[in-house]
Amino acid sequence: MSGDVMLRKLVYVLIGLLGVSLGLSACSSAESTRSRSEGDDGAVPPGGATVVERSEPRAETGPPSDVVARLIQKALQSDGSVSYKTLVRRLGTPQTIEIEPVRNQYVRGKVDTLRTLVYPGIEALVYDVTNEAKTFLVRLSLSSTQYATPEGLRVGLSKQHVLDELGPPTRRNPSKGELIYQETEPTPTSMVVQFRNGRIVRIDWEFYFT
Repeated sequence: MSGDVMLRKLVYVLIGLLGVSLGLSACSSAESTRSRSEGDDGAVPPGGATVVERSEPRAETGPPSDVVARLIQKALQSDGSVSYKTLVRRLGTPQTIEIEPVRNQYVRGKVDTLRTLVYPGIEALVYDVTNEAKTFLVRLSLSSTQYATPEGLRVGLSKQHVLDELGPPTRRNPSKGELIYQETEPTPTSMVVQFRNGRIVRIDWEFYFT
């Protein structure tokens, strides 16, 4: 009898363990199913919202050199009358756009917009007048050896090369290592060439507008 009792107890224990095992398996399966039905975060935007992903630059090469050269010539010929749309159409989508509100110096209480379009080796600063179809290119900057100016200057050339090609500057800014070449007709336009260790590191065109 004692042997039968022990056998029955062992059977009961095995049945109990089997039930617990099945229960745990069912719970795990239910949890897994629930997780899949809910979906991972971001897989389906809540409320039908559209997720816009910022595309990575295809290459750190910037716009084609000849396109930039033609844009510089257009800006110089038009005294900086190059719009935001024209810049994007010619140079493509910028890596970043920095937007800053600025107070209009001529109309009290009016706030305009200053946009900085950033490309590899290029920056373009554009002034948009609020409620008017007026946009002005304030500054165009080159900081890459890829691009050349209409005068044939590019980042990396020596200061002596600049002096040989352009002659003495209109003025100098020794504290910033700059040579400044300025034209006053028909409107003031400046080309600022910045040097470090005797080599060009940046070229800016600054346009005056009213």
